[in-house]
Amino acid sequence: MTLRQNRDREQDRGHPALPREPVSPDPQPPASQARLYRPSLPSGSSAARAAAEQGKDRSGAAQMTLALRYAVRSDIGLLREGNEDSAYAGPHLLAVADGLGGHAAGEVASAATIATIAPLDAENLGFDLVSALADAVAMASLRLQELIISDPEIEGMGTTLTALLWSDGYAALCHIGDSRAYLLRGGQFAQITRDHTLVQSLVDEGKITEDDVATHPYRSLLLRALDGRTIAEPDLTPLETYPGDRYLLCSDGLSGVVSEQTLRQVVTSARDLDEVASRLVELAIEGGGPDNITCIVADVIDAHGSRVPSTWQPVFAGAAASASERPAP
Repeated sequence: MTLRQNRDREQDRGHPALPREPVSPDPQPPASQARLYRPSLPSGSSAARAAAEQGKDRSGAAQMTLALRYAVRSDIGLLREGNEDSAYAGPHLLAVADGLGGHAAGEVASAATIATIAPLDAENLGFDLVSALADAVAMASLRLQELIISDPEIEGMGTTLTALLWSDGYAALCHIGDSRAYLLRGGQFAQITRDHTLVQSLVDEGKITEDDVATHPYRSLLLRALDGRTIAEPDLTPLETYPGDRYLLCSDGLSGVVSEQTLRQVVTSARDLDEVASRLVELAIEGGGPDNITCIVADVIDAHGSRVPSTWQPVFAGAAASASERPAP
């Protein structure tokens, strides 16, 4: 597997660049090798699970009308010249992409990826959410390849992608790179994605400890990303959702600066999602804001039983917001 380097971050630290692979002029998309990933999920409250189960018929289709409320924030941070993060939040799709490549147009990669998968939000997907996400990732990889072929100067670009596709009480999680997804359920807060980084693999192998990660010289080295040149290998996870679940999707400009304990405190501290998202960005900036900061906070609610209505307005953020205002090339 090719080690994928986030070149803007590594060049800032003076690390040697790894050799790049040439871009093939073949217009066919790189093959997608999606992997089913089974994270350890919070068990949640028995009341929420029982309520959800009572709302299902024998076919498993959710009869309780579940919906999403969400808030999105994206900030350039204190040290970057531009925002290479992109995000999208809509009634059925939440996604964060962290562009890689610095001068090689990371913002182009993240915005193009978000633009490619955003139409999933408007489609009637039924229950095959995992396949829908896998197909969308393959299309995003093809789109990046097309952009690189048309402009070889952006060959070094790439992006992470963490996305949650949601429909009728069921969801699928797609993840590649080092952006993250967290789940708060029944008072328990847990990371439900695994970082595709060299340091995480070293931790998994017992060669370094979690305490070593923050100071490791290759802490920003990615093993997997969307770059239009290599095979896309996202983790795909089918999920069941319950009323009361709260999701946090974020770039490492947040998770790399603010501790998981602090994330949990903020995510559980307030009902107002805008307040939570704004506070998370503030904490990352107070921590030095070394990178772009993007987060989505979303609640699963019973649309009929909740006093607060669900959110229906789609939102683009970061580089994707600027790209959505321009005509498509």
